Amino acid sequence: MKTCLQQFSLSFSKKPRLQLCSALIYTIEDCLTLQVCFFANGQNKKKAMSITYPIPQHILHDLEKVEKELVNSVKSSNGLLTEACLITLKAGGKRLRPALVLMAGMVGDYDLDTLLPIAVASELIHMASLIHDDVLDNALTRRGVATINATWGEQAAIAVGDFVFSRAFEILSRTDTYMIEVMVKAALDLSLGEFDQMATARVIDQSLADYLQKARRKTAALFAACCEAGSYLSGAKAYEVNALTSYGENLGIAFQIYDDVLDIIGGEATGKAAGVDILDGTVTVPILCALEQLGPKSRLAEIVSLEKPSDEDVKTALEIIYNCGAIDKSKDIARSYVDLAINELKIISKPDAVSVFEGIGRFVIERYH
Repeated sequence: MKTCLQQFSLSFSKKPRLQLCSALIYTIEDCLTLQVCFFANGQNKKKAMSITYPIPQHILHDLEKVEKELVNSVKSSNGLLTEACLITLKAGGKRLRPALVLMAGMVGDYDLDTLLPIAVASELIHMASLIHDDVLDNALTRRGVATINATWGEQAAIAVGDFVFSRAFEILSRTDTYMIEVMVKAALDLSLGEFDQMATARVIDQSLADYLQKARRKTAALFAACCEAGSYLSGAKAYEVNALTSYGENLGIAFQIYDDVLDIIGGEATGKAAGVDILDGTVTVPILCALEQLGPKSRLAEIVSLEKPSDEDVKTALEIIYNCGAIDKSKDIARSYVDLAINELKIISKPDAVSVFEGIGRFVIERYH
């Protein structure tokens, strides 16, 4: 029986057999098929879609260990602080960043003990950024669960986010010095990307290049750091580390663009409310593509520029973007960055690792289709 390489499919399941946390569930069937199931809108909803990707069994098992370490890392003597962190963790997520660390470790000599601190820290950095994002966006829910600032207030949310960031770097302090530099730079880029996004809110005179700089900082930098860290710590050859770092950056850009698409199409299946970017004045790729076609004096440009668009304004903007072909064009741009990412894999020496990374590339642009 094959055990080194299994399949997993992203879907929703009514009866999971093995529960890891309230939002991330693994279901093993006949020892060959493994489903990764996520909650939509806080509930375990069945999704009429199943996409299969290759992933090694040992990575899946090691992600369980990452999950346990994440829970342990956010516990403190302060009960409220622990509760707030655990609620955020249990709201779920794809755990894609720690998965990238572990999968990149396949390129060299895989050792979980070496990779685990970076895998955990990468998710904590991401988690802290989301907590702070929710404060900046005044978001009431995330993945169908009430945000910390909605439950305990803005000051508590900022403090919890700071705590989670601090935990991440406490864990990193026990790792390789170069890895600390890599992750610190990624965290700095993430902060700069968020600031850039705030500074350019409701500004319609932006180019795709302007957007890409923000995406590289806000999302792609951490993806790249995860791939670099996993491959470097596994002792991969320098050219393979460089290739996977580039892979991670391009994958991160594609991921962010497709997140922009999900903000427009929204819906129960995605667990995302539609139109949040329009409410916030965040100029994304679908909006840029639509504005390129419709012009700076269009109704869409007017709505995006509004300080406080109404619900009807948001609905109108969504319809305009959806009907002008901007969604398909945005998906094409995302696919082009996945293609760039996959092209970097040509020089990777281990076929199993290449297969996994190709699958992750497909996942980024096929989720919720």
